[in-house]
Amino acid sequence: MSSLERLPPGTQRIEDSAGQNILLAPQPNADPNMPLNWSKLRKSVHMVILCFYALMVFATLCVSVPLWQIFNEELGISYPDLNNTYATNMAALSVGCLIFIPFALRFGRRPIYIITTLIMLASAIWQAKMKTLGDMIGTNLIMGIAGAVNEALFQVTVADLFFVHQRGTMNGIYLTLVIIGNYFGPVAAGYVAVSSQGWRWVFWWCTIFLTICSVAMVCCLEETKYIPKVIEGHDVAPPTQDDNELSKVNSVTKAPVRGSISVDATEAANNERRRLVEIDHSIPMDSYKKRLAFYSLDKQTTSEKRSVWMHVYQPFQILVTFPAVMFTALQYGFLIAMLAVLAVTQASLYPFEPYNFSAAGVGNMNIPPAIGAIIGSVFGGPLNDWFIVQVAKRRGGIYEPETRLWLFLVPGVCLPIGLFMYGLTISKGMAWQINAVGAGFIGAAIGGCGDISLTYCQDCYQFILGDALTSVVFVRNIISTILVFAITPWMEGMGVYNMFVLLGCLGVAVALTCVPLIIWGRKWRAKLAPKYEYYAAKQW
Repeated sequence: MSSLERLPPGTQRIEDSAGQNILLAPQPNADPNMPLNWSKLRKSVHMVILCFYALMVFATLCVSVPLWQIFNEELGISYPDLNNTYATNMAALSVGCLIFIPFALRFGRRPIYIITTLIMLASAIWQAKMKTLGDMIGTNLIMGIAGAVNEALFQVTVADLFFVHQRGTMNGIYLTLVIIGNYFGPVAAGYVAVSSQGWRWVFWWCTIFLTICSVAMVCCLEETKYIPKVIEGHDVAPPTQDDNELSKVNSVTKAPVRGSISVDATEAANNERRRLVEIDHSIPMDSYKKRLAFYSLDKQTTSEKRSVWMHVYQPFQILVTFPAVMFTALQYGFLIAMLAVLAVTQASLYPFEPYNFSAAGVGNMNIPPAIGAIIGSVFGGPLNDWFIVQVAKRRGGIYEPETRLWLFLVPGVCLPIGLFMYGLTISKGMAWQINAVGAGFIGAAIGGCGDISLTYCQDCYQFILGDALTSVVFVRNIISTILVFAITPWMEGMGVYNMFVLLGCLGVAVALTCVPLIIWGRKWRAKLAPKYEYYAAKQW
């Protein structure tokens, strides 16, 4: 490879030229406090807490769905109103990131995780005591605003802590926990509701577990936003991939040189990165108190008076600029919208003829998509990580993010298959076992395609990930909100059968959007590199 060849953002060397060893990308510095250099134990503790947080957020958001029949009978809330409360939740999820993510990028991840967990805790208590439609709308609104943060901030944290060849696996673990919360939460809720405890204990159990999560976060969750130190005799700034390119960025933005925000991977790809990090143990470790500080403010960027509010409008600029971000927003949005369609149709159709399911029975129908989604997450996570390493070996150690998309159509075809099988059979009142298999295919698509698309965006544009994922989550929940608000009149006007035929056809079209990126994605990344440099420089 010529030293003059310019590589696009996201291109990385992850294998040595002999194809024998996995190399670290991004390359960390020598500071033991840098999250990439944390021990496996520290990273594991952090991930366990955040996975529990993800599970409880999505469980709390979804546990009320199998209880709709009870709410209808006991609280007198109609099914259209129940559907609208769910849509309110989706709408709130779309704006939550716009409220919280700017502060997470400026003040750190830890305070936002803690604050949103406490909000979720308060809303769970409110749900346990709710008596009216207004209570239900209010709890769904507040939970949605707080729960939205989890969807974007988790991937930002994964990028803080893990290397390129590990991210698919970590995102797969995340999506598995999301799936467990989304699907097994309602299963458990159904059984609690029909037990002697009653439906209110569904939310009291959420309160108990969210309390445990809050305590764990306050006492053990460290900050992963890395602020380089200035220590005489030590170079602890992030390594520069291309000093000339970085100088060019900073000459335009007048940002101080404080490490690499360069998006040019040329020097890193030509050089043999380190396989192991050489930690400088003379650099002092942060104290326990500093690790658990309530906020981490970078005084350097604060002195530049950069507005935190730029992260409110910047996500939309990034969304319309970068095809990889648009692709992820479309995929993730449509997939999660199908999850909402499953939830609403199950709650609206299974309690009546010919199924006549109880709350527990409706909850049990979440098991098949959960199993499918876990299988899909394994395919899109560990298997996809293994695959990209094998391809990199054949390319002299160079990794292109589009390699992840080569396997995308495998879970991609599961979505239309699942939509046709689930929708067409439930519309005819056929055996629930056939519905279940169709729901399993939908789950496999959600797990596999969701993991691959999120990790693809993460690998392409790491330095603008917070803003990029804010836009992704916004679009994802806008799509879900529109579909959930529309689904009841849609089913009544078009019929369940025709609705799912249309959704299945849309599923085919959405899955095929990976093809242009496989063909031209690298070219687009190279062409838009100056734009990425511009937005990346503004993140610090």
